[in-house]
Amino acid sequence: MVMFKSYWTIAWRTLVRNRIYTLVNVAGLALGICACLVIWVVLHYEFSFDRNHPGGARIFRVNSYEQYMKDEPEQLVPEVVTQLPEMIRNQITGVETLAAYHELHNWTATVAGASKGQKTDYTAQPIVAGPEYFTIMTYDWLAGDARTALSTPFGVVLTEKRARQFFGANTPPAAIIGREVVYNDSLHVHVTGIVRDWSGHTDFPFTEFISYSTIDHSWLQYTLGVDANSKRLAMCSVLMKLAAKADAAKVNAAIASMYKRSWPGGIIPRVEMQPLSDVHFTPRQDETAFRTSQLSTLYGLLCIALFILVLAIVNYVNLATAQSLTREKEISIRKVMGSGRRSLMIQLLTETFLLTAVAGVIAVLSVRPVLGAFRQLVPETIQFDPLAPANWLFLLAITIATTLLAGIYPARMLSAHSPVIGLKGAGAPRGGGKWWLRRGLIVFQFTVSLLFIICTMVIGRQIGFMLSKDLGFRTDAIILFSTDEQRDSVSKVKVMEEEIRQLPGVAEISRGNIPPMGPDRAMTGIRYPVTNPDHLSVEFVGADEHYIPLYGIRLLAGRNLFPSDTIKEAVINETLSRRLGFRSPEEAVGKLVYTWGKNVPIVGVVADFHEFSYKEAIEPLMLVGRASTDLQLRMDTKGRSTAEVRIILGRIERQWHTVYPHKVFNYSFFDEWIAQLYRREQTMEWLMNIATAITVFISCIGLFGLTLFTTERRTREIGIRKVLGAGVKDILTLLGKDFVRLVMIALVIASAGGWYFMHRWLQDYVYRAKLGPDVFLLAGGFLLVVTLLTVGVQSLRAALVNPVRSLRSE
Repeated sequence: MVMFKSYWTIAWRTLVRNRIYTLVNVAGLALGICACLVIWVVLHYEFSFDRNHPGGARIFRVNSYEQYMKDEPEQLVPEVVTQLPEMIRNQITGVETLAAYHELHNWTATVAGASKGQKTDYTAQPIVAGPEYFTIMTYDWLAGDARTALSTPFGVVLTEKRARQFFGANTPPAAIIGREVVYNDSLHVHVTGIVRDWSGHTDFPFTEFISYSTIDHSWLQYTLGVDANSKRLAMCSVLMKLAAKADAAKVNAAIASMYKRSWPGGIIPRVEMQPLSDVHFTPRQDETAFRTSQLSTLYGLLCIALFILVLAIVNYVNLATAQSLTREKEISIRKVMGSGRRSLMIQLLTETFLLTAVAGVIAVLSVRPVLGAFRQLVPETIQFDPLAPANWLFLLAITIATTLLAGIYPARMLSAHSPVIGLKGAGAPRGGGKWWLRRGLIVFQFTVSLLFIICTMVIGRQIGFMLSKDLGFRTDAIILFSTDEQRDSVSKVKVMEEEIRQLPGVAEISRGNIPPMGPDRAMTGIRYPVTNPDHLSVEFVGADEHYIPLYGIRLLAGRNLFPSDTIKEAVINETLSRRLGFRSPEEAVGKLVYTWGKNVPIVGVVADFHEFSYKEAIEPLMLVGRASTDLQLRMDTKGRSTAEVRIILGRIERQWHTVYPHKVFNYSFFDEWIAQLYRREQTMEWLMNIATAITVFISCIGLFGLTLFTTERRTREIGIRKVLGAGVKDILTLLGKDFVRLVMIALVIASAGGWYFMHRWLQDYVYRAKLGPDVFLLAGGFLLVVTLLTVGVQSLRAALVNPVRSLRSE
């Protein structure tokens, strides 16, 4: 015990005595440990979704995979055709429970208040499900019965929080049973059950469950497209729990085979089971999706955190080996006094552990501020509890691992010194292994810093290219909103459209099924028998005559569409014109193409515009007149203030509520809609900027400490050189030239690696910025300037010292 107390005392005194050494290492290690702690908190949160369901390893979601064209990648859709669940129940063995359900988005729930005639509207996102849902996703029931609550039509189950919101915080759950909720002003249902709110993290955070049998007894069958007269493909979501001994691979193969036999071909080529634990890491294609996470992003964050920690460890090893030159006599005296190599290693590792522990405390205190700074990337529900056992264990593990990785080599090297050589003052030769090790570690630090700088510059250049490139249409001051297309007549939407068109501040309004650019897409087939008898898959936009003027799409030949709610004529883009074999846009005008079961004349050709992200090439596209209830509106914002724009939006909303009094007015700005396509790249750039700043900072503080030790070790040499006539410039060159060489070596290595990784990354984009040599020269120049500034400050101080002071003891 006395021995260990002595170790701690000596370690503390050593660190306090060498303040700059301690400060530099604590700063670097604190950054590395803090980065790892933050990523640990994020990973621990992300991997906690849907992990506590009983039998969770046997629960699967059944997904469809859409593919509009043969050459494009498949897109996951978390739904299947509505006929599939019943076929699985009847034909597939090994399935214990299957629950089909429908998600309903942007609904309105109306609840009667305490006063007579008083009603309150709430935005609702209910699902339509059967009792099987609660067999798979288990809830604690506060009122009602799980087996019967959803077995009859017009029943609804609410979560506790939702029930209290609807009917008051003090109303007992039993008293809520039988109360009425009205959805979309016409679907009357009664509460048949109350369940406790889900306590864990889940990707199924539903709060209202309407009984599945309600579909057959209400207008829901038309809304969901499951009625016999519906012409669209009805889809539903499916959760499935397998029997205890069922083979998931065999069940999945059986479902895939059955689906292929029943629905060969089409835009949904296959279906597949997905484990519940994977759902959180699978982005959904529909815009109403709940939040998911990407494993690639999480692993990228983890790699960045580990890089930062490794750089901090490299810093420590670098400084410890440099400091060893000043501790040789101390170690030699300890050996002469009887200390063995083992005890010396323990002493030196104790110093490292103490330093790492201090860095760990600083890192723990920094986690919450860092999470706050990263709120745009980190979910608000993530919280860091420093007293949680899991966090303490992780912190202890990373502290021990860092201590061993950072301290084992310096401890072995210092404890191996010969006391005879150390006491003679011979020291280690400058050209020995330690000097080459430090050079190698410095090159490694510079290489990592340069890689981050190069990657950040290339990503920023690509984002700048995407934001500055002409999209081929107007994006500013345009808002998008839609109506309930299953219940509204087109004529009703037309009336509202004309009323909104007359409002002050509205420049143009149009009806179209999708905007020119975004995640949505619609496909159809056309045939031009003159040049090709086969069908050609093309993108299509169903729009009115106001669509092209609203977006400012350039017309190259012919004219715009005439007003029509049916497909009578078409406007095509340049790409489709060339694909059909026309040598010029003018040649295409007047030609007939076969689509939608009839010959349709081409009346105009528009300039190509980007429909999707820059990762995809511009595809053949056709605009046709077609009844649509989705609206796009362009405001006249020229010369108007933000307050005036809000007034325009208020007018539009009031007009909306004259037609839809109980429906929430939800809209989105078109430029924000487009920004979703670049969000991943912008997030990556922001993270790379942070990582670059940290890595450069760690490299700089390491260089500062190393330069400090180098100048101290060469004080006498500098004094002699000054006596012999060397000037300040000569001393600066002497101390800085080695670091400049190392920067150039690192630049060569980082340029090769950066070009390889960034060239591969840019290959994902059909339209991309050029990767020229200027990127690598600018990155190298930036790091060289930072290095010279860091080294130059300390070198200048050494060069200005009076040589009499450094040589008077000689």
